[in-house]
Formats: sequence, structure tokens, C-alpha cells
Amino acid sequence: MKRCFEIKAYISFEKTQFYTIEEVGKGINETDEFFIRFKDNPDYQKDIATIKYWIQKIGKESGALERHFRPEKSAEAIPITISKLRLYCYRLSDKIVILGNGGIKSSQKVQDSPDAFPHFEVMNTLAFAIQMKLESGQIEITSNHISGDLTFFTK
Repeated sequence: MKRCFEIKAYISFEKTQFYTIEEVGKGINETDEFFIRFKDNPDYQKDIATIKYWIQKIGKESGALERHFRPEKSAEAIPITISKLRLYCYRLSDKIVILGNGGIKSSQKVQDSPDAFPHFEVMNTLAFAIQMKLESGQIEITSNHISGDLTFFTK
């Protein structure tokens, strides 16, 4: 069964505009779902605080420099530091990041982490779709804004 997602504005800072993705018809974006899922669990409070710190630092101070992200196939993850959690994202430029969902990284390989792997797959599908749409002119980037056909499908 195919799932349809839309890219939507999430939070804007001086240096970086963050977008998120939302499954059509779901009513909550993937990034908020991630934070809600872990916010009351004491085992992950430090990890959530670290992820929020990096989003703020990237947005307000440095911009979305490549060194702030953990490579995850075609996508990326926050934080770059040691953490039990991964928030998957796609860095389009120093001024644009698309945040997704994430999960608990319970093994060395994300493929062996059942909580994190589905979110990893969605963000890598998004990265591929965006590259195809940029090449075909269906998506346009100007400074910290992305426009055009902002939908994509996953399995």
C-alpha cells in the first residue's frame, strides 16, 4: 500500500528554515509525532534535549552545515553526537532542512533497529524523490524556500 506524504513548513530561524513531512490524512506531522512519542520517557530525555539543542543551534547560529549531520544513506540524522535516538532528516542546503520522524537506534546497523528503520526508509525515499523533482524542475529552491510539487509516495 502506497503512502502519500507532503512537505510542509515547520519552524523558521534566521539561518535555517526547517520543513517537515506529514502523511496525507494523518493530521500530525512526522517530527511532532517523534517528539510526542519520546517526551515523557525518562530514558530519552537527554537525547531529546540534544536533538532540540542541535535544531536550535543550526537554525539560529550556524546554518545547516554538513558537519552537523550524521550521513544515513541518501538522507541524514540528528544528532551527530552519540545518542540512543535518531531524528531522520534531509539537508537540502545550508538554509533548508526537511525533518522527518525517527526512533531508537538499538543496533549497529539501522536495518536491525526495528523502531528506527521505517523512518530511515521514508527519509531516504524522500531524498530520492526530491532529487528527481529538482532535476525535472518540479521543485524549486530559492534561498531558504522550497516550492513546487511537495508530495511524494512510499511503500
